[in-house]
Amino acid sequence: PVGLHQRMTYREAVDYISGLSETLIKPGLDRISQALEVLGDPHRAYPHVLIGGTNGKGSTLTFLGSILDGAGHRAGLFTSPHLVRFEERIRIGGDEISSDELADLVTTLRDTAIPLSYFEFTTAMALLHFAHRGVDLALLEVGLGGRWDATNATDPLLSVITSIALDHQRWLGETIAEVALEKAMISRRGRPLVLGAMDVEAMEVIESAASARAAKILVEGRDFSLTGTMDALTYEGTGRALSGIRLGLDGRFQVHNAACALAAAEILDRNGFALSDGDLRAGLSSAIWPGRYEIRHRPAEIIIDSAHNPSAVMALADSLGDLQPSRWLFSALEDKDARGMAEAIASVGGEVFVAPVRHPKAQSPEQLMAAFRGLAVKPTPFNSVREAMAQALSGAGTSPLVVAGSVVLAGEVLAILDRAEDGGER
Repeated sequence: PVGLHQRMTYREAVDYISGLSETLIKPGLDRISQALEVLGDPHRAYPHVLIGGTNGKGSTLTFLGSILDGAGHRAGLFTSPHLVRFEERIRIGGDEISSDELADLVTTLRDTAIPLSYFEFTTAMALLHFAHRGVDLALLEVGLGGRWDATNATDPLLSVITSIALDHQRWLGETIAEVALEKAMISRRGRPLVLGAMDVEAMEVIESAASARAAKILVEGRDFSLTGTMDALTYEGTGRALSGIRLGLDGRFQVHNAACALAAAEILDRNGFALSDGDLRAGLSSAIWPGRYEIRHRPAEIIIDSAHNPSAVMALADSLGDLQPSRWLFSALEDKDARGMAEAIASVGGEVFVAPVRHPKAQSPEQLMAAFRGLAVKPTPFNSVREAMAQALSGAGTSPLVVAGSVVLAGEVLAILDRAEDGGER
């Protein structure tokens, strides 16, 4: 064990974070606020953008971060979860936090002796890191909900809600209206709130709650839009009109995320972060976000997506269009709606391979099989992702393999492919 005030090594720091218990998750912002106060309120050194929603928030943040980075603005990016390495969560522009910086931050946070959950701890780390590195602003992905999420301890210049669907019902509620209300709480009095496309019920709840807080609401489809083909999109905003836009991220669903990023960029431009039309176009086209409709070739096409709830899998299926997969690789965690995702996969069809991911909450092969019971497709179970992937690719020909169901699954598949490309396996 590492003694208090003794600097941790990188390995000790990563193990310490991984060991933080989920039993510490409790509604409220008292603990994260206390930790930030003890640390000298580092988050007050720069403005913030909060980006929440059920699906699409990480992609929206990535688009906006790419725009800002290309324009020369030093933006801190905090996202979750990570695919392969913890360092992916905390970046400045395209640079991940270094191993030395990570070890120093974990040591500092541990020495406060304030009991924090995993997400509270990592949020405080990110906010302190951004202060140390002197960012111009921070883009913060809301982890769970909004009202009591650790990122909501900040005072955002601007908030974005990308979409609303059922997820994390244990914490957010069993209905769309309950989920929407929790997410609406990232809005601030007199500050802009950008809303992506969502169903009428969710929109009404958020608009009502945000209006009661006197937030300045901008709605996709009413105040801004991004339309056209993926090769030539056109944006109509509150003060800008742009044509000939291309996105660096694949998947038709990314159009809505890019629209929210453009609306947010317009607002930032009016608040001192100069962004030209060229900056907007270049930032969208150069955006990179691994594991989100990421296409790999080996030699068959592999489409890797982090969709981990029914609405995200349905959006993924819609983006496939005429490119109907002959094979799916599927896994899920125990707190996810595997049945709903299985139904979305079955609506597309194809051969399905299931396997548990390496995670304490991984669903077993038997549980994954049960999710498809009574559906038009019958999956083949495997004991590991590596085995399932090898079988899925063994006779794929030129037909695509689609990977979906969990961020953890996307990360495992990418790690396998990266090791193979580096010569680690064949």
